[in-house]
Formats: sequence, C-alpha cells, structure tokens
Amino acid sequence: MSELSIITRQTKMADVIHKNYLLLPVINRFGIKLGFGDCTVEEICSDANINLSFFLDIINTYHNEQYFPKEKMQEYPVKLIVHYLKETHNYYKHNILPEIENNIKRLIKSCPVDCDNLKLIEEFYKEYKDELEYHLNNEEERFFPYIIALTESRQSMQNLTEIREKFNFSYEIHNNEHENVVAKLFDLKNILIKYLPPTYDQGLGNNLLSDLFIFEKDLNDHERLEDVILLPALQKIENQFRKQQ
Repeated sequence: MSELSIITRQTKMADVIHKNYLLLPVINRFGIKLGFGDCTVEEICSDANINLSFFLDIINTYHNEQYFPKEKMQEYPVKLIVHYLKETHNYYKHNILPEIENNIKRLIKSCPVDCDNLKLIEEFYKEYKDELEYHLNNEEERFFPYIIALTESRQSMQNLTEIREKFNFSYEIHNNEHENVVAKLFDLKNILIKYLPPTYDQGLGNNLLSDLFIFEKDLNDHERLEDVILLPALQKIENQFRKQQ
C-alpha cells in the first residue's frame, strides 16, 4: 500500500475531497461541512472537537480497502463507534434511499414503451427500502442500545440474559438481516445490468446504476465496521459478564 494513499493529520481537508470525492458524505457524518479553506484534517477535527485518530481511521478505511487497523479500532469506545454508525443510518434513510427512489421514478417517466419491467424494478426497490429501513431501525432499537447497556453495566451484577432479553437482541436475526440487505442490493444492480430492456433514457439508467454501486460500497464498509469491530467488542463484553456470574 503506497504511503501516498494514506490521509494524514497534515492533509488539507479540501485535498481529501480531491483525492476521493466519495468521502464527502463520510466527512459530513462527523458534522463537518464544506468551506474547509486551507485547514488541515487535524485543525478541522480540533475545532469541531472530533477524535482525530478515529476520524483518520474511518476516512482511510473508506478511502483504501487495504487499510483496516482492526486491533486499533476495536480499542475505541463503543459509544464513539455507535454514534458514527447512527449518523450513517441517518444518511442512508434521509439522503441515499430517497434519492435512489426519485431516480427510479425519473427513469420510469423517461420510458415511452414497454415500461412494465421498470415498474417491477420500482416495486423491488420499495420492498428493499422497507427491508433495509427495518434492519436499520432494529439496530437502533436493539443492537446499539444492547451493547451500550452492557458497556455501562459491565461492573454491575446484572444478568447477561436479562439484559439481552430486555433489548430482544439475537445474533442470528442480526446476521441474517445483514446478509439479506447486501444480497438484495446486488440483485437490484444485476437486474438493471442484465435484464432491463433499453427503452428508457440511458443517461438516467447509468446514473441510477452508478448510485447503486456507490451505495453498495458504502454499505459494505458500514457492515464491515459492525461485523469486524462492534460485534467482536460485544462478544468480548459478554464474555466478561459470564466470568462475573
């Protein structure tokens, strides 16, 4: 991995966007908005009271697939990771998902004849959107509160089973939902690429497909943070509970 591919504390925040414009929504999730001037990453994070090390690890994880300091990231406070993941959820629900839905509607309007398949795409997407939102809400209502409750109750004599039942958390359900939302997004892309008759505006179709690819990459990075960082942290805390009981 080239040293030039790493974003450092001395990198100007504007240069981060020039290196990889896909990082803009990731930066926004930290509450950072455009208008960086010539400030460095370190200066921006300091002014906004953002954990610089965590910011750099997240940015570089999204920027470079080979960059993933698993052991280091597992040492960050759970609340810090959960906060970032919640902001990612908000971005999906309020920006990405509505934007893709609007793009599909524009694509349908551009179709003069033989548009039934496009309407099937719209129905498929609506089902996918509902399933993904259900999964995200489940994480916010069960998974995240469960791990935070364990973190805050680690030194108490509370029973692990009681805490898990309180939040109705299930590893199996959580993993199945993860797999389904990733697989169905791939299916949606595949339908557009392989089976859709080209009776629509090709530019709109290409834009929609590009958005889906970008969303898929972001979603995969998001899932990796949960699966490789948050879930092992949860299991570690659960094991500590079991040793106390």
